[in-house]
Amino acid sequence: MAAPEVTHAHSCQSWEYERAIPGIVVGVDGSRESIAALNTGAVLARRRRCPLHAVTVLSPYPSYHAIPAGDDSEHTVNELRMSLRDSELHDIVTALEPEEDWTHEVMMGRPARELNRAAVNRGADLMIVGRKRHSAMDRVLGGETTLQVMRTSTIPVLAVDTDLEIPRTVVAAVDFSPSSILAVKSALEFMSGSGTLYLVFVEPAPVIVPAGYSAPVDMRFPGDLVVWFRRMVADLGIQAGIIAEPVVLGGRPASAIVQFAERVGADMIAAGSHGHGRLERFLLGSVSSGIVRNANCAVLVVPPSS
Repeated sequence: MAAPEVTHAHSCQSWEYERAIPGIVVGVDGSRESIAALNTGAVLARRRRCPLHAVTVLSPYPSYHAIPAGDDSEHTVNELRMSLRDSELHDIVTALEPEEDWTHEVMMGRPARELNRAAVNRGADLMIVGRKRHSAMDRVLGGETTLQVMRTSTIPVLAVDTDLEIPRTVVAAVDFSPSSILAVKSALEFMSGSGTLYLVFVEPAPVIVPAGYSAPVDMRFPGDLVVWFRRMVADLGIQAGIIAEPVVLGGRPASAIVQFAERVGADMIAAGSHGHGRLERFLLGSVSSGIVRNANCAVLVVPPSS
């Protein structure tokens, strides 16, 4: 079956003029978590003085047989659904006393794809979505919209389940790769010059090999880890109001980072995404996916191309 045609409801405004500062796109589906995402986006947009675009994506009916008989019944029902949701979204955004460059839009299609498309079309540099708890069956069936957004996004994605203003305690997962460096830089922007930033490196588990064989040498981190941490901190140029604390942990990376974040009462975890393919994600999982699924605080995932 061909993919459903994407349709759009009228937006109250549009970004029809040039802005030097990119904007924020927020996914809103009416859930408590998505309202928290919108509240968080409103705080950030005012602080950055940038546009904000709230987007609701409606999934099409799975079968035409669910629509009453008639040549134009599907189109009519979809138009009605979008009109009703547009009215709801307008009321939600209006309650925030929006700025002049805040906009909203309702569209129909696949949520992750349309949210990412909206971000690209708007030239946004941040997307914010609500983070819900999903069952194992949801994961098997691909029902985790937040992770789907993160895996295909070319800009940082912040997932929240409660309102987030300025995070004062942030845990950044680092492996000294370009994507993890970008994640640290993005986290520093959220902190606004004050707070504690934990730079957490998780040592890989020891490799057990049969007698007579030798494990491959990991050449990514020659020498002392302290040297790498010092180089990272020096290159980042961290402001005086931020305390940077290097931390080395052992264990499974996602679990170790989430547990450490809970111990220090972190407001946010930042991690880079290495862009694993579908098979790699199925067989191995990924650190960022594990953090998003299990963390009890906001999670910022930064792709290497951002």
